Amino acid sequence: MNNINETARMIAHSLLDHEKKNGEITEEVILSIIEKVSAIDIIPNQQINKEDLFEVLMSDLSIGQGSITSMTNDIEPWLNEEKVNIDFELWNRYKLYLKEKDKSFPIPSLDDFTDKILDKCVNPKQKGSWDRRGMVVGHVQSGKTSNYVGLINKATDAGYKLIIVIAGTISSLRRQTQERIDSGYIGRNSSLYLRNKGENRIKGVGKYKVKTDIYPLTSSYYLKGDEGDFSTKQLHNSNIPIGKNPVIFVIKKNKTILENLIDWLSLNENIKTIEGRKKLMNIPALIIDDESDYASVNTTKDINEVKTINKLIRILLNLFDQNTFIGYTATPYANLFISQEYNDDLTTYIKGKEYYIGDDLFPQHFIVNIKAAKNYIGASTLFGLEDPTLEENKEPLDIFRPIYSDEYNPPLFEKINKHNKDDLPEYLPDSLKFAIKSYILTCTIRRLRGHEKKHNSMLIHVALYVKWIDRVALLVNELIKEFTNSIEANDAEFIEEMREIFESDFKPTTKNVLENLSYKDNRIKTHDWQDVKREIRTAIKKFDVRAVHGTTSLSKIDYHNISNIDYERHENGLSVIAIGGGKLSRGITLEGLSVSYYLRTTKMYDSLMQMGRWFGYRPGYVDLCRLFTNNRIFDWFNHITMATEEMRNDFDIMCSQNLKPKDFKLKVRNHHGLLAVTSVSKLHWSTNIKISFSGTNLQTYLINKDFDSINNNFKQLQYLSKRLRNPQKINKRGKLRYLLFKNVDIGPITEFINGISINSPHINKQVITDYIELQKVNNNIKEWTICIVSNTDKEVGFYANKEDMKNKIKTKGTPRQYSLISDGKDFNITCSIRNQTEPSEQYKITKNQIDDLVDRKIDLKNQDLESNKLIKSERKKEGKGLLLIYSLDERGTNNLDNNTPIIGYSIHFPEIENETKTSYTATIFDDFDEEVMPDDENPENE
Repeated sequence: MNNINETARMIAHSLLDHEKKNGEITEEVILSIIEKVSAIDIIPNQQINKEDLFEVLMSDLSIGQGSITSMTNDIEPWLNEEKVNIDFELWNRYKLYLKEKDKSFPIPSLDDFTDKILDKCVNPKQKGSWDRRGMVVGHVQSGKTSNYVGLINKATDAGYKLIIVIAGTISSLRRQTQERIDSGYIGRNSSLYLRNKGENRIKGVGKYKVKTDIYPLTSSYYLKGDEGDFSTKQLHNSNIPIGKNPVIFVIKKNKTILENLIDWLSLNENIKTIEGRKKLMNIPALIIDDESDYASVNTTKDINEVKTINKLIRILLNLFDQNTFIGYTATPYANLFISQEYNDDLTTYIKGKEYYIGDDLFPQHFIVNIKAAKNYIGASTLFGLEDPTLEENKEPLDIFRPIYSDEYNPPLFEKINKHNKDDLPEYLPDSLKFAIKSYILTCTIRRLRGHEKKHNSMLIHVALYVKWIDRVALLVNELIKEFTNSIEANDAEFIEEMREIFESDFKPTTKNVLENLSYKDNRIKTHDWQDVKREIRTAIKKFDVRAVHGTTSLSKIDYHNISNIDYERHENGLSVIAIGGGKLSRGITLEGLSVSYYLRTTKMYDSLMQMGRWFGYRPGYVDLCRLFTNNRIFDWFNHITMATEEMRNDFDIMCSQNLKPKDFKLKVRNHHGLLAVTSVSKLHWSTNIKISFSGTNLQTYLINKDFDSINNNFKQLQYLSKRLRNPQKINKRGKLRYLLFKNVDIGPITEFINGISINSPHINKQVITDYIELQKVNNNIKEWTICIVSNTDKEVGFYANKEDMKNKIKTKGTPRQYSLISDGKDFNITCSIRNQTEPSEQYKITKNQIDDLVDRKIDLKNQDLESNKLIKSERKKEGKGLLLIYSLDERGTNNLDNNTPIIGYSIHFPEIENETKTSYTATIFDDFDEEVMPDDENPENE
């Protein structure tokens, strides 16, 4: 930050101090203060950067910076009392380093989060033997590495002497992690230090002097493979002692590496044999397992059969007399099903020596849930998922671009198998060409916003085969040359194509984002085509196409630009198009990722979520981001992220009830959102899952729109209304709003649910109705209400065609009505409009479009409830279930002319104490293959 902005920052803080006395500091208050400061002539002829100042003040005041919740197993806090005895010199220099890199980095939040996590670890000064297991759950691409690097700094200040970071299974990911730890913790180039006998080339935090020297025992060095990973020979030559100064290893989850490390540690002078077990004494160790859901979890049912990586990590932990183990992940499903039973006498041999395997890796002592900052682009932003803490929910951001199979198949295939794996593409599909043109515009517009030195990335993920990755990279590189030549030649046809994409796609999307973004981002602005046109040539000149796979022999491939994507070596910004498979799908961070073209399918919760590299922070350019994939993948993502968000909400509720990690394990096991997840079969409880719907809300946000389904569902509603008695009318603005049936028997409810034609991964009709019937037997739900909702609007707005939907142009019309008979009386019900959010084979609407706050409390005695949280609490108190039924106008989706309402429903279950759960035998969600193509692009995996 330059002098004028630093002065402006101080002035703003003095004005904000006055504002604090008048109430809460909000984004609007900060913006008004910035306007006041900008009116002051601080330095003649110099202007403050309002956007930078806004970001810095938001960070200083920790506004919208997320929060943290935790669940523990009788852990005694120790950090607050001990702080007075700790010199946080390493943490303080890490803070300075982060602030220098990015003035708006949310350091206060990181300080708070890492304090709370460190407090869950054992005090390293505690005497005696100790072993602690925990887990930190973050979000995909949400700053996880910054978090644990901050934790490592604080843990070392507190007294931990040995740090081991297990950084995934892929060499490039391990090296990337090592480089971040070099910069954020060690302070020197680890590669030069180990290879050149102590050469001390300063890096990152190293520019700030401290008393503590940190010794790396692995490095970022690579020549052909991953020579910087753990090497016994390298360490014998380095003569670095363990137990005095802090030392750190960054290693892969690799059988040979882990065995060599265990063997090397077992030769240490501090090793003692206690009750027949080797123990490394008086060296407090912090072991962090990055991507802890991947490869670390034992997938065998028999506790006496242990998978290799799981076994070796357990032996490593068991080798230390004092250790804290923390698994970091964004997808904790597998971790939560780790067995808490183990055979304490189980042993194995490594290099001729016997070792006890020890306890499994279940996070029995603590789980920490990190809620992302307000400006994190995650599930709710992309899919429009409801936030239970808000009264209103906005539409999803308009950045998903569906691609249909006839737009890529061939030359690309969604499923590559033994039958088509040799049918390499000879050309690129138009949908991918369009995505690349969008990326060109994204990079261009970012330059107009002052991001000319920022990194830009595009992800293309269509295969795991090396020869496919190689061929696609070759074709993309040729296409970039062709586009560059067209721009250089000022080709009128190509320039017009780019203008059309800008005018029809980018401008309306920016408008949509500005209207629907849930936080302030003053860097997002609209632009004129002439300004964009002037920057295109400069933007595309920086493009670099990389093939990302595990093959290093150039003789086996046609496209030779396979070097690692090293952003640090490009001070003026790297604009890269990365084509790859497994290496791109997990762990590796693509800086400034804006455009993703994604076809590979998998139905595994954790794998699919980790592939979502498009999640993350996108300051100043979220409106320029695009996700190109097919509707099937997008819908599956939608289901997964909804289940994940519900799981996180459950976690927060359980935290407030002081429950323990083992309780959360049971809760997730019984979560209805897991019904369609294949990975349950690997967790050995698939034959008898106990499903719970307690306190949940099931909604038909995906509705079939074939004639037979629509006709059937409307007949089901007609039949239901005829069976019901004592209808109660509730009017609004002189029109029927609700047709209410109170204290109904469950028979009509279960018949209606079973009769509706629905094809949605989160709806299993038989399981739902079985659950309702079980609660009836045990009198767990005191009363059921059915409410048929009617629209009271004078007119409705809908998209008349796909072009209008794309441009957000609505046609006004008169609401449509239909008639229902109940108790011998006719009732005219008016259809609601729920406009389809994006093209899909099904009628897809966002989850928060189904029902609203008033609908959800219509059956409750207490109507003075202004949030979902309060409604759920009251529903639990009154013990009532609610079935809301909606009739939707077919004009809300395209290509329908049946003159028949489309029926959807929303079920609200009360939270039930000591409920009776439904037994369910898991089945595979057949829409995706378990593994649609073999993986030959990552040969380093063990």
